[in-house]
Amino acid sequence: MRRVRDTETFDIFEVPAPIVPHPGSGNYAAQVSELVGGVLKDCLVDRYEVAAQMSRLSGDDVSKHMLDAWSSPARTEHNIPLYRAPLLEEVCHSHAFTDWLVHLRGGRVAYGREALAAEYGKRQRMMEKLKSDMRELKKLMGEDE
Repeated sequence: MRRVRDTETFDIFEVPAPIVPHPGSGNYAAQVSELVGGVLKDCLVDRYEVAAQMSRLSGDDVSKHMLDAWSSPARTEHNIPLYRAPLLEEVCHSHAFTDWLVHLRGGRVAYGREALAAEYGKRQRMMEKLKSDMRELKKLMGEDE
């Protein structure tokens, strides 16, 4: 039986590295349009409601037609402005842009309890290192534990 490599499962031990674009490959306009389309497709409300909520939150007009242009890979000259991406994520309850950008830069994002658990683990390791260093200092001073 041949083993099939699982390409979908996240490898927690893999060290993320930034994606280094080669000359001519750094135009992400089509990817951004596809991201907008994916976020809108997965959103629980329709584009009219997304536009209305974005308008309400930003204080200026965002129309359904703007969302359509931003999500069209054929209209990459009409990409979503960077300052609008957090609003789109907020209204659609998504982290797609954040995750994508952090992935490009070689990182990973943790949200909510996962972020707290990571910080707890980091501080636990710091505390264990400090205790080890203190034991070593006691040995150097000639004191027994």
